[in-house]
Amino acid sequence: MLNMLEAHLDQRDLNELVDKIAPLPLDIFVYGQTGTGKDRLARRVHERSGRTGSFVPINCAAIPESLAESLLFGTVSGVFTGAVRSRPGYFEESNHGTLYLDEIDSMPMHTQAKLLRVIESRGVERLGSTEFIPLNLRVIASAQSSLNQLIKEQRFRSDLFYRLNAISIHLPPLHTQKASIIPTFMKMVQNEAHLLGFPSTTPPSHLLNELINYTWPGNLRELRSAARRFVLGLAPLEHENPMVVPSKLRLKDQLRQVEKSLIEDALKRHNHSMTAVIDELGIPSRTLYHRLKRLKITPPHKTAPMYIHDD
Repeated sequence: MLNMLEAHLDQRDLNELVDKIAPLPLDIFVYGQTGTGKDRLARRVHERSGRTGSFVPINCAAIPESLAESLLFGTVSGVFTGAVRSRPGYFEESNHGTLYLDEIDSMPMHTQAKLLRVIESRGVERLGSTEFIPLNLRVIASAQSSLNQLIKEQRFRSDLFYRLNAISIHLPPLHTQKASIIPTFMKMVQNEAHLLGFPSTTPPSHLLNELINYTWPGNLRELRSAARRFVLGLAPLEHENPMVVPSKLRLKDQLRQVEKSLIEDALKRHNHSMTAVIDELGIPSRTLYHRLKRLKITPPHKTAPMYIHDD
């Protein structure tokens, strides 16, 4: 029996992973720093799951503690002052779809206990009612870091964590994925240029060098903002003290690193079709083959690196 599937991924492998896990009838736990793409990943899983219901995103940190149960589980009329009619909660609204619980680590302990019961029984009772309403949904929960420390401090229920942790995905910070920075930035530039109606221009080499060596505390969200500013003709790294870590590589070696990232990304997206890569990069075939040999590029793995633990 599958107990946990944990994946530490390059951003380019996420689509492959989503295609594999989306159809599975399992809940998912996602953790990663702010801006690493947890919300986008959750939505993509739902879109490719084949589920006919809605994607219902909830920020647990924004729910007032006094209203958490009524909002999550629903109410019947007259259960408290002001409840003039029955109302479904977020769980019912996501029936046959996906309930996304962002920042689940901010949820109070007593609410966690009731959440666990609903997830395990796959059904809900509205506040003020004993009628059991069966549900068919997937739950995706996220946090900015692993919940192990909160469990040790008894601020998060271990049984709820293990219930949600059937599939656990760690989205790494952008600065650890240097090979993905330039290809991702280039795609974002193209998207932003199309959205804003501006021409898409090629970034100068000194900017590419800065992008690779920047620390990206805001991760993908900050990278997208940098791409938008570049399209608008503004400084992409708009900080008084840009947190750029000096590279130990010479400029020539850094440019080779950029070139290698772009070629590897094109190979992966075109499923290793050399003709398609040549057309996209706009270089002769002889030049491409020379680059592959000089940069020691090997075809990327077709499957995402995974670590699977079985009972």
